[in-house]
Amino acid sequence: MRYTTQNRRKTKRRASNGEKFQKCNQRTRSFQTCSVQEANESPLLWHELRHEDVSYAGSMFSNFDTYEGEYERFQWDVHILIEGTLYAGIRFLHKEADSEALATNDVQERFLVFATYEVQERFLRNMALVALASRLTHSLRTMARWAEAFSPRKKRYGQKGMSEFTRLWVEYKERFGIDFDDKASRIAFVETLREVRNQIVHDGGEANTLKPLDETDPSGGDSGWLDIRFSRKYPEYVNGNGSGAEVSVSQELLDKNIAASLELVAWLAGELRRKELASIKKTTGIQ
Repeated sequence: MRYTTQNRRKTKRRASNGEKFQKCNQRTRSFQTCSVQEANESPLLWHELRHEDVSYAGSMFSNFDTYEGEYERFQWDVHILIEGTLYAGIRFLHKEADSEALATNDVQERFLVFATYEVQERFLRNMALVALASRLTHSLRTMARWAEAFSPRKKRYGQKGMSEFTRLWVEYKERFGIDFDDKASRIAFVETLREVRNQIVHDGGEANTLKPLDETDPSGGDSGWLDIRFSRKYPEYVNGNGSGAEVSVSQELLDKNIAASLELVAWLAGELRRKELASIKKTTGIQ
């Protein structure tokens, strides 16, 4: 496997994943050591404690970085589950294609074997991009939920008709003062990722879909009966032309989206952690 638990990280880790922390017990005021997973499953929100316990809870949260934990989980899921599964699938398909091709002397059959392999590999990479988009959304939501410990959250952000990512940018700006208009380069890849993901999921990977009958123009060529907006906007994600054009995520494009996603989650994790510590200091006086 290309990525293992030993070599999976392409980005610099900001803290130890095995770090322990102290959790405050409200009744006994004793401290017990627990794992990152246990802490995530039963969080203790310092702002909800009795006044006399605030210093204990503040100490706990100042020593444990929840956002770093989410960043570590995001890295693991991306490198091991998404990329690792992709490469395992491609390796298996390659082996099967070679075996089937060697089993026949018919040139046409060999051609069909490798053509099928190419389609299957394209499907796996497309699904990897879909998984990346879903996992990125989940991480952004998770960190926003964790931040309720120091920043209350409304039921909904943004306006009707906004994409899920756009609503998240609005939420991060309103709650944390993180203005993505000033940090546009950090999220420049997201809209493309979202639209490519939607084309794969909602249109079966077709790059050029049929127009409604009342919108067709027989004299307009491909654009007369096909909606070719996606192909024109994202030609680098398209293989083929006309009605046979399909969404195709190359390894290079997948790698770029993965790197940008990791960088975004790492940066936001750091920003939210700094704001959390500032809130703890303001409330408890703990440095």
